[in-house]
Amino acid sequence: MKSKFIPSFSLGQTSGKRFYTTAIAGLIGLMMAIPAANAVCTTPPGGGTSTAIWDAHMNEIASMGEIEPVDFQIGDQMIYRVRKRSDRRTRDSVLEHLRAIAPRIEEFQRYFPTAAEREEALERVESGDEDELKYVPTPPDRPVLLVESDLDLLGSTLAFTTCAEKGEMHDLNSFVEVDEDGEVIERAVPLPESLCIVAVRSHTIDSAEEMRFVLAHEWVHTMQSGSYDFTEKPLWWQEGSAEWGAHKVIEGSDIRDHKIEQFFDRQPECSLTQHSYDAQPFFFWGEQEYGTDWGISLGMAGPEYLKYPRRAAEILPPAQWLEWAIAQADQSITMPDGRPLPHKAEFEPLRITGSCETTIEGPPLSVQLREVTFPEGAASPLTINPNGAQLAYRYVVDPNGSGEPSKWAPVSDTTELEPPSGPMQIAAIMPSGEDLNVTMSLDNSGGLTCACHIGSWMEQATADDEAEDTFDGALEAIEMYRGMVPPDQLAELEKAKQMIQSSDTKDRFRFRGAAEQIFELGGEGEVTYDNDGPIVTFKPGGSFIIEDPHTLTDGKSTVNYNTYIHSGEWIIENGVLKIDLQDFTYKGTVEGPVSDGPQTFGGSNKHSSYVGGGGQWIASCDDNGVTLIPADERERGPGKDAVLKAR
Repeated sequence: MKSKFIPSFSLGQTSGKRFYTTAIAGLIGLMMAIPAANAVCTTPPGGGTSTAIWDAHMNEIASMGEIEPVDFQIGDQMIYRVRKRSDRRTRDSVLEHLRAIAPRIEEFQRYFPTAAEREEALERVESGDEDELKYVPTPPDRPVLLVESDLDLLGSTLAFTTCAEKGEMHDLNSFVEVDEDGEVIERAVPLPESLCIVAVRSHTIDSAEEMRFVLAHEWVHTMQSGSYDFTEKPLWWQEGSAEWGAHKVIEGSDIRDHKIEQFFDRQPECSLTQHSYDAQPFFFWGEQEYGTDWGISLGMAGPEYLKYPRRAAEILPPAQWLEWAIAQADQSITMPDGRPLPHKAEFEPLRITGSCETTIEGPPLSVQLREVTFPEGAASPLTINPNGAQLAYRYVVDPNGSGEPSKWAPVSDTTELEPPSGPMQIAAIMPSGEDLNVTMSLDNSGGLTCACHIGSWMEQATADDEAEDTFDGALEAIEMYRGMVPPDQLAELEKAKQMIQSSDTKDRFRFRGAAEQIFELGGEGEVTYDNDGPIVTFKPGGSFIIEDPHTLTDGKSTVNYNTYIHSGEWIIENGVLKIDLQDFTYKGTVEGPVSDGPQTFGGSNKHSSYVGGGGQWIASCDDNGVTLIPADERERGPGKDAVLKAR
């Protein structure tokens, strides 16, 4: 366990409101059971609930009759109960669930300040040892009234909590029960000051585990109201810490797994302060790193240090925000009971091959994870500029040969690194109110280090209805010259015509030779390719290769080209990709009736008359791959483009 970091901040001022509502005003419990859209960042609720809805709930509670103290309390928190008259002779399962989890809640309460700590702090002020307290340590001592609501005015809300200001009466005190004559029925047990009401909507709760989790969550809200001296509570802290506290009370629960998933789905687009219930992984991590009391201490900062990223960033030193990012990258955060998180952060792929420049962007206090891919064989140094962010990198495969990822290396200023031979992972966060904007670049002098077509691709076959018939002109020529052929050669001419007509002579690839069409002409031979299309690789620096291994057989002999490579150079001039085919290399085996087994062969030359793919092209790139379009507009048309997809 690391030494804890407890911030020292000025105390936030209360808003002067007499009470606040949570499910009703949208601050606590309102969305307890409503998963919001993944990509939507939470914003503070705009205003309270309508007076009609508030009055309906207060009237419902007031009409239940007398409140009664129960026979146990949780720490210093007295508990009162009121039920509908029709339920009073039935088993009180809600109270039984609360009684069952009370010892675990009390364990969590021990991390809050005690009454003795409060008295000691006040004595320091009175004795002059301290001029003013930034925060008065206050134990969670709010009395709580537990009720069940049957009203269906709050959608799928499971429960809500509403508390009076400290030392004041709850607004429920203004709602009274009257008899048949309209006379006010005085309460035998008056409402205590500083009361919190926890209203559970039992008809929306499906299981005993869910009921206990809901009760634990709402009870944390009563503790927050008792210990933190401010009314406006930012949702990410208020709801995220309540979820964390509920998980500490109800170990092993998975009913909120969808909220943890929601956090990692939202995080790329949302600042930490724009989360709500789903912010709980931050508190899980904080407890792992600094202890349970660190999570409790966050509320001491006051709302001005919790509401906006600029101030919330001061909760931790910059380097510790980076530790939060790395913990997500390492997937080392666990549930409070030690279980692995049901959902974790993932690296987003990021290619730097297109223009030799890329950026990592995001809102403040939002962890951004990227796995960066570089041009194969790039020799240019990599420049990383954090632009004020906290950033660390590691290689997916340690260059030192361990086979494991390398250790994380922090980057605080503009840094040049040797170009990595494999992918690099980046973890970054902006611990301020500014957006994240990390830049990464390679030198692209001459345009040969980065271009969108650089990479290894497989050419896709042209659709049959667009593929050109390469022997179409041959049939026309046969008919044209039939009258010039001597009668004794007409049979051979007819045989040639039938061979062409019976063969598949469609040209479906720009980077595949004509071996298949020629060898299979007439149906006497067969060509089998290793891949569905030729593999075309454009390398940084201006070289390229076409790989298309295949096997030819005529039923008697078999030729296996396990190496079948055409190579050359490429350049870009005035936006045109110019490809120059230069060499042909082949290796393989041949086996026939008298060959005494497979015989190896190989060689190379500078002639490849049956391979296309040279010439001049316009490269059009998108997320799915590269399309090469003939640079000469006269050569364009259906079946003329080369469509390349990532392997």
